[in-house]
Amino acid sequence: MRNKLFLAFLAVILLVLISHLIYEQLINRDFEDYVSGSKEDKLYWILASVEGSYANGAWDTMTLHESIHWAAMLGFDISILDMEGNEIINSAQVMNMLSPSMKRRMASMVNLSSATGEFEQYPLYEGGNEIGSLLARRLSRPEIDRKEMVFQQRGKYFLIVSSVIAGGGALLLALFFTVFFSRPLKKMKDAVEAMAYGDLSVRVSSAGRDEIGSLAASFNYMAEALQREDSLRKHLTSNIAHELRTPLAVMKAHTEAMIDGVVADHAAGLENIRMEVEKLIRLVEGIEDITKAEASFFSKKAYAEIALSEFLSRIAAAMLPLAAAKGLQLASSSCGDDRVVTDPEKLDRILQNIISNAIKYTEKGRIGLTCGRRKKQFFVEVTDTGVGIPKATKDLIFRRFYRGEMSHGIGLGLAIVKELLDVMGGSIEVDSHEGKGSTFRIWLPDRL
Repeated sequence: MRNKLFLAFLAVILLVLISHLIYEQLINRDFEDYVSGSKEDKLYWILASVEGSYANGAWDTMTLHESIHWAAMLGFDISILDMEGNEIINSAQVMNMLSPSMKRRMASMVNLSSATGEFEQYPLYEGGNEIGSLLARRLSRPEIDRKEMVFQQRGKYFLIVSSVIAGGGALLLALFFTVFFSRPLKKMKDAVEAMAYGDLSVRVSSAGRDEIGSLAASFNYMAEALQREDSLRKHLTSNIAHELRTPLAVMKAHTEAMIDGVVADHAAGLENIRMEVEKLIRLVEGIEDITKAEASFFSKKAYAEIALSEFLSRIAAAMLPLAAAKGLQLASSSCGDDRVVTDPEKLDRILQNIISNAIKYTEKGRIGLTCGRRKKQFFVEVTDTGVGIPKATKDLIFRRFYRGEMSHGIGLGLAIVKELLDVMGGSIEVDSHEGKGSTFRIWLPDRL
């Protein structure tokens, strides 16, 4: 791509140079046309003046002298001929008839001996009848000729300078844009090669808002998705190997004991195996749940606008039978008319996991739901009067398969909460006092 961009700019430079050459030719031709036209205009004026000095079949000598005098000042050597071709008067004769002072002035302006080339003949008319001929040729006028030459040279100089500036500027722009456009693409190419060799942590800069910036953002999203997928695979492999080992070992031990006759009561042995199978089923279900939570990163974000108070009231009503079974109160506080845009399905799953945990570890008292907002974020708070969380283990409760001393679960509920919050761009805070209860506060961005 870099070579294509550079060649494209070189083509532009070539077009600029060609256009400047064409422009130079047009300027020179127009200037030559102007000089030629100016010469013709002067000749027509001289012809009209000379013809005006002829009246009633005779030449007005004074008027004719003035016409030839002005013709010399305009840069022409003139000779007037009658119908038979005899010379009537010429520029040299008129110059000799001038006064000495005028002759000196004219000598400083006009040099008749500088005339070169052949005379051009022009017919003279009076009343539609030919009365003679005018012979004219250009005088060399160094000052005017020099100015014309300077004008042409400066025109060429201007075109050369403008060509250099335009060509050089285009070349610099070619180099700049070649580097500017190709550098991020080269970085992306290097990142793709690094990913091909297994480095899924590589990212590229996506600061711009143009197509390259959008491409970089899409690449980063793809890289993050691949990294998460790879991490999920590794976690699943590790978790399954770790968590399945113990119940399988217990089942194997009971089976071998019954086969070897060490356990005579086969019914009790089979019951123990059944309990371990149930543990395996719960474990597999838990792993499936957290896999779904992680996989939600790759799914389309299902945002919707909800009335927060009504949403919490529905969750509280759904969880109330579970709380009532333990004699607990469960109620939600009104958040006013606050409406937020979020993912209702994930938020429902998060709150159900937190509330079910609160019910599990609360023996008496109440569980409350409150909510609020701060700028572009809103929060939902779940408060219980349960056993609380020891300070030493508060930072461990969101780890997968972590189980406290009083836990009877598989240790995935809060891990799923944390995973879903990460997907939604939220966070969670825990305030707990052992023996007094806990408060879980989740913060989520309002997509409104």
